[in-house]
Amino acid sequence: MPGASSSARMQTGFHAIFILLVLSLRPAVGMPRCPPQNELLAKAKVVVEASVKSLFIGESGLIVMNEFPTRMIRADLEIRRVIKGEFAGKEVTVYGAMFPPGPYRELSLMAFLAGYDGHDTFEWELSSYELGDTGMSFFLMSDCIYHKFPDFITNPQ
Repeated sequence: MPGASSSARMQTGFHAIFILLVLSLRPAVGMPRCPPQNELLAKAKVVVEASVKSLFIGESGLIVMNEFPTRMIRADLEIRRVIKGEFAGKEVTVYGAMFPPGPYRELSLMAFLAGYDGHDTFEWELSSYELGDTGMSFFLMSDCIYHKFPDFITNPQ
């Protein structure tokens, strides 16, 4: 039965192509693209020069009813100077989730460089997110906030 074998191979081939297509998609596919960094900087209210004191990726402790990932990213930043706007603190903690994606690779590399003689700073927008009517907020980490890392981090040779 050459027809049955050929059909099975064709079906397997289509499955393989579909899997490769899905694997090549970016995590944010289907989400609107973020504006360019220069537009994000223009819209940002507070931008600081900072370094990473600590970076943590782990369970958030959130209770969810569906299969949404509950792992969170927490970065403790040391503020070196304020570039735009006003911010009185010397330290800040920013939080992010795996979706939408953020500059996690760059933050990880900057955490490794902590204390490396002036090569450990980057620019970061402090974007706060209000938690409904609770009066509480936190600083958000995502791909759609302004961030500028040194060239050796974003374009390694």
